[in-house]
Amino acid sequence: MAAMIVALLSALTLSAAPAEPAPSCRFAGEVRSWTAGALGAWDRLDRERLRIQQPVTPIITLFDADCAYTLTPDRRGDFRVGMRRYRTRATAHDGQVGLPDGQSVPATRLAFASPTSDGGMFFIMALPSLWRANATEPRDWRLLSMVVFMHEFAHTQQGVGLGGRIDSLLTRGLPQDADDDIVQDRFASRPGYTTAYEAERDLFYRAAAAPDAAGARAGMENAVRHMAQRRSRWFTGEDAVYAEADDVFLTLEGTGNWAAWAWLTDPRGGRLSPEDATVFIRGGGNQWSQDEGLGIMLALDRVTPDWPAIAFAPRGVTADDLIARALARP
Repeated sequence: MAAMIVALLSALTLSAAPAEPAPSCRFAGEVRSWTAGALGAWDRLDRERLRIQQPVTPIITLFDADCAYTLTPDRRGDFRVGMRRYRTRATAHDGQVGLPDGQSVPATRLAFASPTSDGGMFFIMALPSLWRANATEPRDWRLLSMVVFMHEFAHTQQGVGLGGRIDSLLTRGLPQDADDDIVQDRFASRPGYTTAYEAERDLFYRAAAAPDAAGARAGMENAVRHMAQRRSRWFTGEDAVYAEADDVFLTLEGTGNWAAWAWLTDPRGGRLSPEDATVFIRGGGNQWSQDEGLGIMLALDRVTPDWPAIAFAPRGVTADDLIARALARP
């Protein structure tokens, strides 16, 4: 009986314990200043290199371990960076962060852009505090968080053009769950494919590192020949749709990585040398479309530096188009 009374008193004590208070969430201080700096860095790149004629102002959700911060475009909003103005809302989360379509994602290190049902764009990203907490990542979390931001924010500006290309591919045989790794996932295990891809990738990086513009152009021509051979060998029959998928995803991931690279090399940004920035972005080179895509864009930088304004135009110009235009110039 005594034991039962002790157990009952213990249970009553536990049930009477006050619930842990929800965190106080405010879009202020470090969160607000980092967001302003990140959006300002994008605007600077746009002014100086991209010159986007119809810039997109996406809905943005940023989050840390306790809170989610949603920035909704609003001409009378309380948060302004450049020409963009947002209405802000801060809420506590329970480990899941809500998306505009009613679904949710875990509050972990992630970032992505996605179209919304009304034709706009949505962007979600973990804040730097979560990237800092990753003990397995050897790269500087301060640089990495901005690299992730610049890469994914680039995608918010490409939904109209390249998003339409992806939709078309899905109607023509590309798997509905396809992402930027689809070509790698489908073909990496096929005999000879990985060797061909790696040789082609290395030729683009070699072109980007050529000592002069003429060498860069010759190097790009050589890389393009290898690309054509790879596609003609493997992308045939029912796999023919992957030739266009390859082009589109090299463009999306290459331009995203180039935007991040541009920030890393900016003396007002990451302040790295071009060589160190390239190593930083490439990481382990495990994602092929991102790795080769960056090599293509860096080679284009050497041959036709005005390519970014064309790549970010609304009509969805791809890497193949940009390369053809560059090599057609005298």
